[in-house]
Amino acid sequence: MYGTNGYVATATFTPAATSHTAGDANGAATEFVFLNKDGAPPPVGSQLRILWSSMQINSATIETTAWTVHLYNVTPPSAIADDAAWDLGAGGTATADRAAYLGSIAIAQIVDFGTTQYIEGVQTKLIKLSGTSAFGYLVNGTTLTTQAVGHIITLQAEAI
Repeated sequence: MYGTNGYVATATFTPAATSHTAGDANGAATEFVFLNKDGAPPPVGSQLRILWSSMQINSATIETTAWTVHLYNVTPPSAIADDAAWDLGAGGTATADRAAYLGSIAIAQIVDFGTTQYIEGVQTKLIKLSGTSAFGYLVNGTTLTTQAVGHIITLQAEAI
């Protein structure tokens, strides 16, 4: 996994400290920059298998919901703002959004570890990059009030 065909990417989503209705974007679309152990990106257009994901919120306030990360092969044309409803293919960017969409990763309800909230899980998601990065939206599953702190998503993947 940590050889030259193994990659790790981290993205930080920072929502406003406000009520987010179920299905809202948390923060703006963010880039996942995949790098191997030597700091090199995968070749342009690589196919990756995401094997593992984690989510960390550096706050003592639990945000009780399930989460979804929606992935794209380019910066999502929709440019959905924080606290706006996530929608695949809404409005004038529908065709471009759908063409760039790579699918989603489900993230279970986060666990309270005191001053840090954390969850990790095994994944089996295949994605095909257009460049060397992926892009994503973090979406909450139920209505909740988020903290204005980083919601850090880490993905581990291997080139196939």
